[in-house]
Amino acid sequence: MKYVFIVNPASGQGKNKKELVPRIEQLMKAHPDKDIKIYYTRGEKDATVLADQILKETEDKVTVFACGGDGTIHEVVNGVYGHNNAVLAVVPVGSGNDFARALGGGLNEGVKYKNLSAHIDAPVKKIDLIKMTWEENGKDVSHICDNGINIGFDGNACIRAHELKTLPGVSGTGSYILAVTQCLALKKGEDLKITADGELVHDGPLLLTTVGNGGFCGGGFESCPRADLSDGLLELLVVNNISRAKFVSMVPKYKGGKIFDIDDQGGKLYKYRQAKKIEIEPNNGKMKYVGDGEMFETGKLTIEVIKDAINVVYL
Repeated sequence: MKYVFIVNPASGQGKNKKELVPRIEQLMKAHPDKDIKIYYTRGEKDATVLADQILKETEDKVTVFACGGDGTIHEVVNGVYGHNNAVLAVVPVGSGNDFARALGGGLNEGVKYKNLSAHIDAPVKKIDLIKMTWEENGKDVSHICDNGINIGFDGNACIRAHELKTLPGVSGTGSYILAVTQCLALKKGEDLKITADGELVHDGPLLLTTVGNGGFCGGGFESCPRADLSDGLLELLVVNNISRAKFVSMVPKYKGGKIFDIDDQGGKLYKYRQAKKIEIEPNNGKMKYVGDGEMFETGKLTIEVIKDAINVVYL
């Protein structure tokens, strides 16, 4: 088994280079019999390219450590996917860390996953991934996500939160809360037709919709409380085009994974489904959305679960 650390030195407001790398070097000294290497990303998509190249160069089993936030993990996942000799290990040292929460870290951002020694010879479990497909220039284009997709108000808040994270003293959760406040003033949603496993779930204006493999988004908002990374199902949450006041009243329970404590009033407030295939089509041209925090703009989007897609270290 080889161990490869892919480090995003910019994650965690630049602390990784100063704090994480010395810990990796200590791990190397503590395990001189292990083949451990460190690689650094320098820009967008670097983590995907690095993971893919490393895995192509050997037939040995390789544990690839994604060291950063949800964006870094997303890139590493896209490099690991399709390689039978790969195991993903997550070291959540970014500002959001929602995927680590989905792995079982909960709201403590997966503290146990920051223990590097615990990953050595640790148990491995298969998890599902998300496949997004849309048409571009007359051809189908696909992309892999690990955590979730946000459209409408939720997606716009994620995009704004990403911008706010660059400000001094603004954390992952703090940036999302601030973004939600700013976006709420505009109350910009979408007009969508949504089907889940062939069943029409919604057709018309809505405030937001979330498709989750993991249960968390926005740096700790547990939007999909029934999510299970290994159950072969996607979570679909649709919040209807409700008033600002009503949505504000729902936010505490929405954030805390208690959305089912809110009476949906027969589907007037929200709808929640589990499905293997979800199709989302904008009624007015194209839609903007985020997949694992990465922004996209497309027409009709087909979202499918890929069962048992990759191996992941589970602590």
